[in-house]
Amino acid sequence: NELGDISLDNPLLVLRSVTKGLKDRAKGRKIVFFVDNIQSMDDHTAMVVSQLVGGGTAQVLAACDSLRSAPSEIVGLWRDGLIKRMDLAALTETETRKWLEFMLGSQVSASAAHALWTAGGGNPRFLDVIVQEQIAAGTLIQRDGIWVVTGAPFVCGHNSVDTVMAAFGAVSSAELAVAELLALSGGLPLNQLMEICDVDAIDAMQQRGYSVISPADPAKVQLKNHLMAQVLREHVPSGRSRELRRLVLSSSGAREVELDADFAMAVWALDCGVPLDVETTLSTARAATEAGLPGDALRIVNSLAGTDRADAALETARALMATGDLLRARSVIFGAGHDLDDLSLPQWVELMLMRSAFSRGENQAGEHPDDYLDQIRHRLSQEGESLDGAAGDYSSGALPQEWQQDFMMGVVEERMHAGRYFEVAPDLERLHHDGVSHKTRLKAGRWLVGSWILLGRVDDAFHLAKKLGLHDQMAEVAKGSPALSDSALMFAVVATLAAEDAGDFIHHWSPTGIYARARAAVLAELTEGLVHAYNGRADQALEYLVPAASQLAQLGEKGVGALASAASAYAYALKGEDHSTLACLNKNENSVGHSSRLVNVAVSYFTVLATAELASTDKAIVRLLALADNERRFRTPLVEMLFVLGAVRSGSSASAQRLQSVAGNVQGQYARICESLGHELAVRDVATLLHVAEAAANLGDDLLSRDVARATLKIANDSGDREGSRLAQRLIRGAVLKLGHSNSSWEDGQVLTQRESEIASHAAAGESNKAIAARMHISVRTVEGHLYQVYSKLQVTSRAELREILS
Repeated sequence: NELGDISLDNPLLVLRSVTKGLKDRAKGRKIVFFVDNIQSMDDHTAMVVSQLVGGGTAQVLAACDSLRSAPSEIVGLWRDGLIKRMDLAALTETETRKWLEFMLGSQVSASAAHALWTAGGGNPRFLDVIVQEQIAAGTLIQRDGIWVVTGAPFVCGHNSVDTVMAAFGAVSSAELAVAELLALSGGLPLNQLMEICDVDAIDAMQQRGYSVISPADPAKVQLKNHLMAQVLREHVPSGRSRELRRLVLSSSGAREVELDADFAMAVWALDCGVPLDVETTLSTARAATEAGLPGDALRIVNSLAGTDRADAALETARALMATGDLLRARSVIFGAGHDLDDLSLPQWVELMLMRSAFSRGENQAGEHPDDYLDQIRHRLSQEGESLDGAAGDYSSGALPQEWQQDFMMGVVEERMHAGRYFEVAPDLERLHHDGVSHKTRLKAGRWLVGSWILLGRVDDAFHLAKKLGLHDQMAEVAKGSPALSDSALMFAVVATLAAEDAGDFIHHWSPTGIYARARAAVLAELTEGLVHAYNGRADQALEYLVPAASQLAQLGEKGVGALASAASAYAYALKGEDHSTLACLNKNENSVGHSSRLVNVAVSYFTVLATAELASTDKAIVRLLALADNERRFRTPLVEMLFVLGAVRSGSSASAQRLQSVAGNVQGQYARICESLGHELAVRDVATLLHVAEAAANLGDDLLSRDVARATLKIANDSGDREGSRLAQRLIRGAVLKLGHSNSSWEDGQVLTQRESEIASHAAAGESNKAIAARMHISVRTVEGHLYQVYSKLQVTSRAELREILS
């Protein structure tokens, strides 16, 4: 309208007029066009823009959903090299977490970031809407200043619907048909989808980033994010849904028997008013739970409303546990009115195993885990099964072999939970080698790794962990930490927790859906924090432990949450932050006892070390040695060694001989360091103790290196060993530097101030006092005074000795 009365039907005239008008307005400045949604640009406008860019009049930044939908003139600019093409991929999970923390202005737990990333497929437009809706719905909340997920299913509100539908408003009808089919079916084989839909439309959906093709054989096409699938499923008209289902069932790639067994197809059938028989309903409900969609499982099993079948209750309980709703699941498992005689033997065994698992940590009469295991044993003996071994080894009879081993694993889990590792290790070896399914062998193997570590077979455990891929998996989880294999107790804890998600055994007890994804993410976060805390890196530990503790508390994981809080307390104690230490310890007053004995032992380990930093070391030593005595009764030398080591590090020289003795029963480099430490402390050999401190540092345990060097410094000072004292102080300084913000102690000897350290480093580099004064903008007299303090503290007399000490 600024160009006057010109004919818009004459593109050449428009181009000339626009060019002149822009140049007049720009007055020599650069001209840049910003064009959004260029797929909506008409041909004449596209021509004018391309000519302005091609002629050098302007530059352009243009955005479109896919290059195939862009006008040919704009594509031509790219082909001629006049504009650059940048394909923007979806945000990664790490990028999503950073984006969320920026948007929300506070730390976000790994669980929350993972759940939101999964829901939105990494699309910032979807993420923004999802986040606001979850905050409003209370499924994403702040706890202790950390954004965490509650474990409840995400809501899908009006804004989510509008955003998704707006995104599909720009696609062709053929592309929309592809999206609707994928949403309703849960995904289809590529060949079958190509038979039903336009091939170009399938390709366009993938280019837009809305769909993904799995590399499996046969290749399967699915929608990329859950939000899109959920919205489309709910907004396809019923008549259209039935029509699309007929297309799928009539395609040559369809096998109706297989489709009926698919849980997504089962939900689709129910939505179309097609009833399912009872067996199909129960089998597809179980498949949905195991696929991580317990909401769909409940939708399927609830179609049997009005029935009081025990097998339906079994599937309902499994789905409820998968969503994290343990209270309702427990009510169903122990609910009255179910005729257990209707259950097959495998189903009955599964129900009894559920009741046994739910009874752990409860003191109600008649609900001890062993009571239900004894009922299984009694019935199996009546069915002609024969028992052999601690857990029970069964052959032939009424129970299929897979379910025989499920019962064995149920018994093993109860023994593991109680800390009877010595008793079940042989059973785990058999199950690991001879298990019917890969998942059963994997779960038994992971338990075996944890058991062997606790029993002192550290090298054997790490060798098995490498064979299982667990070593690499844990290293990837704790990629920012020191070597996880050097933190044997933490590795045992992590391996045992990881086993919960590995098993074919008691499928119902493995959480799935958003609850499982949240739990898996928070356990990875916890792992990294535990390893840092175990090795004394307080700042790094708290970076992971604080959000992990908040998330675990929100998910109701009291036992593992207590471990995160105890490790946090220890990290705060190392930093000298007593108030935060006490706050973390107070959180755990009512939490211990809700998890396995191994987790509770790890809680005790961090708790007593934290209290040792806070208060009397004498009381801590008594507590540590009492815990060590208890571990001896459980035949777990690795843990006994760590508690005795804690007593030695707290100043119990009388425990040195015991440390040497118990470490001799444990495999691995760390045990050899402990064994040497016990022996050398007893004989008070400074030179060898210095080697022990260096070995600990080389293994990544700078905290142990510092503590050994502290003990060495005391012995060297008592004996007048000046050289030993200097070397011990150097090791202490090196360890403290690596540990970061740790609480200093009189045991560290003469510690340099920050100004003294800076001046000492310049002097050791050969700089003169005058040069140092000029560099630091202080007087020469001030430099001389600080150097005098440095020489006195480090017991050196020259720059040469200073250089040697600081090297």
